[in-house]
Amino acid sequence: MKKVFNFAGLVFAGLLLTGCASDKELRKLEVGYQAQLGEYATALKSGEITKAEHDKKVTQLNSRYGRRRAMMERDIYGSGIKSPGRRPTVGRGGRRY
Repeated sequence: MKKVFNFAGLVFAGLLLTGCASDKELRKLEVGYQAQLGEYATALKSGEITKAEHDKKVTQLNSRYGRRRAMMERDIYGSGIKSPGRRPTVGRGGRRY
């Protein structure tokens, strides 16, 4: 019985450490994202880049950040509940009561 408790404790500790490491990676990604946004804002304010260039860079950064965060969350939390191939539509056809 003691072996079972030791094994369960090791599994729990492993999962806890994995979760902490994963959260650390997400925080690191967020900090890098915020720093890059700050650099773009500073460059815009100092006149190094135009508003159009700033907007383009921010759009690209948001896209990369969103994809990377989604991949990391998928790796950490799994893919979740799979959506059905065909979703029911509301208010089209169907029965009338």
